[in-house]
Amino acid sequence: MGDWPASEVAQAGAELAAAAVQPVAFGQLGPGAKGGERQNLDLLLDVEIPIAVEVGRTQMSLEAVLALVPGSIIALDKKAEEPVDLRVNGKLVARGEVVLVDDTYGLRITQIVDAAGRIESLR
Repeated sequence: MGDWPASEVAQAGAELAAAAVQPVAFGQLGPGAKGGERQNLDLLLDVEIPIAVEVGRTQMSLEAVLALVPGSIIALDKKAEEPVDLRVNGKLVARGEVVLVDDTYGLRITQIVDAAGRIESLR
């Protein structure tokens, strides 16, 4: 600061700071447009997410897994007549039954799971 007195430096700094600070002005918020919401949804329509159909589950030791050979049978925790789970991004969203369509397996959705059902599936 050399030749400048400390009081003048402080005053110049205060004036500079006061000149640089300006109040922020925001525009008026209006009612949300429904078209804008649809436009936001349209941005996501081509996003790919993993979907899995879970027929059942089981737990096996590593030794049992390593002993598997073609023709091995693994017992699952669901009965044949029970619906299978449709999971989107790992979350249960629906249940249904396995169908065969032109030599390809498919899922016929029989129930959409509501929020309470999704919470129950986490237990």
